[in-house]
Amino acid sequence: MKYSIITSVYNCAKHISKLMASIFNQSYPNIEWVVQDGGSTDGTLNILRPYADRIKLISEPDSGIYDAWNKALDRATGDWAIFLGADDFLVSRHSIAQCHRYLRTAPAHISMSYGALLTGKNGKVGHMINRSMQEVYNLFLSRMGLPFPATFIRMSVLQKERFDVSYKIAGDFDFAAKILTSDNIIKLPIIVSYMELGGVSDDPKSCVLFEERLRVLFSRVAPKAREIMEASLNYALDEDNPLEDIP
Repeated sequence: MKYSIITSVYNCAKHISKLMASIFNQSYPNIEWVVQDGGSTDGTLNILRPYADRIKLISEPDSGIYDAWNKALDRATGDWAIFLGADDFLVSRHSIAQCHRYLRTAPAHISMSYGALLTGKNGKVGHMINRSMQEVYNLFLSRMGLPFPATFIRMSVLQKERFDVSYKIAGDFDFAAKILTSDNIIKLPIIVSYMELGGVSDDPKSCVLFEERLRVLFSRVAPKAREIMEASLNYALDEDNPLEDIP
């Protein structure tokens, strides 16, 4: 089974080396790193190009992160994909191997799987997001429920559905809400990755974020709100994770 790590970069020379090291040091062998650069001028490409044999790298203009992700997906060949920012990183050299232990036997109807996500500033951990299935579904009624940098998406789904490039911030929320059903998510008992805080998507006062969330809620969430609420209730009553029994 192969895993695609998708990264959109633009002038990220200060941060990209830590992500690169966390990927290159993975103990699981069948990984590809697909990088879509938006035309960096700060030395980012000078860091990445010497490793051209280990990175699927293209540098060209794009209209934003979701356009870049879509372009990267055109070149991705994995069975599952995870999307990491240039200042994110995998927390352990065994992160992918540990997730593979569970994903290799995930039922075919599972489209998304998520683990725990560490967050912080300047690479220093300040908080861990470790949501139950009930919390994930409940949060989808108001905002993105999944910790996206710790979420794997099945590639067969990404081949059929892509990110809406009209979004600037909430495209991941739109995508996840679009494909969400009451039973197509599983939780991985793994701390997967670290996400650097400080972007506009972390600012609750952002007008763009507020407007885009409303758009997703009306277009994607409202039509399936009953299904989401029922799933949240069901998981609140039964939080057993069938994957935890896998040897």
